[in-house]
Amino acid sequence: MEKIYNAGIVGLGRIGNLFDRDLLIKNKPASHAGCYQECKRTNLVSGCDILESRLQDFKKDRGVERLYKDYREMIDKEKLDILSICTHNDSHKDICVYAANNGVKAIFCEKPMAMSLEECQEMIESCEKNNVLLLLDHTRRYDNSFIHVKKMLDNKEIGNLQKIDSYATVGLLNGGSHLFDLLRFYAGDAKWISGNIILDETTDPGAYGTIGFKNNVHATFDCRWRDYCYFKLDLIGSEGIIKVGGMIRSGRQIELFKTRKSQGESGIYELVEEKVNEPNISSPYLKALETIIERLDNNEYNLESGYDGMATLEMAMAFYESDYLGGKRVYLPLNERSRKVLARETSFTKDGKLPK
Repeated sequence: MEKIYNAGIVGLGRIGNLFDRDLLIKNKPASHAGCYQECKRTNLVSGCDILESRLQDFKKDRGVERLYKDYREMIDKEKLDILSICTHNDSHKDICVYAANNGVKAIFCEKPMAMSLEECQEMIESCEKNNVLLLLDHTRRYDNSFIHVKKMLDNKEIGNLQKIDSYATVGLLNGGSHLFDLLRFYAGDAKWISGNIILDETTDPGAYGTIGFKNNVHATFDCRWRDYCYFKLDLIGSEGIIKVGGMIRSGRQIELFKTRKSQGESGIYELVEEKVNEPNISSPYLKALETIIERLDNNEYNLESGYDGMATLEMAMAFYESDYLGGKRVYLPLNERSRKVLARETSFTKDGKLPK
């Protein structure tokens, strides 16, 4: 008989619970609470938030009665197998370390991983010491479209990857963290970063610059405020181009252009678009949860996702360091590990605050 894992959530805002109320979102569940209730292998037993209104929303939406305002009390009383951390990044480290030290078997943590690289290291070490699985919700790693592009690259459908042009909406730790993670997903570990911060009124502004990877792939990075949502990567290879992303949760995701003999001039090649059989849309959050369950079933207390989360944050911190040095190249790993940055609440408002 398959084990049913008990789950709880700290932070019952949009990604914790409320996104599933949005009638326009098609690929549901779109929240941690929705995933736990959709999955046959998990039992959502409790939720925690400092706001009474969020607790009552959660109770109404999910029918869960065991509600807490102190995550420590919830962890101590509920004996959870899986804990989702859906709070702001200034509390991720403390919640993760307490959970790892007090019996939780797996931690499903929202991005960005923490406020500093030192905090990330402490989270990893606590999980390693207690044999706790740590998985960061870099959502697009579990999105079928972005996974399909990784397979296309591995199959050399555009030859050898040479360059990536990438775009996201602010800030570096909010929208940018997804972009950093995908750049690593496609091109591997970064070697150096050169960039400039685009200062604004928030604690988490955007930036632009260039990134060099250890495999000699180069990337341009553009993460700034726009009056529309935009998240896109153009992957340029020796034999073609893949474009992926663009809109938020809807619309066409993948475009493929491959070389052919020119129809307009002899002796040269040009690009022509080819049809891509895009994969079915499904919830990336649910796929991430299924990954957690599979690893728990097999006693795989894998910390790879934790190291990915730290590497993603390190790329953001490198932009700050490069900006301080006037845009000079900064090589990784960084010596400075204590710098703290508070992520903005959302990428989708200019002031970074969620509407009240």
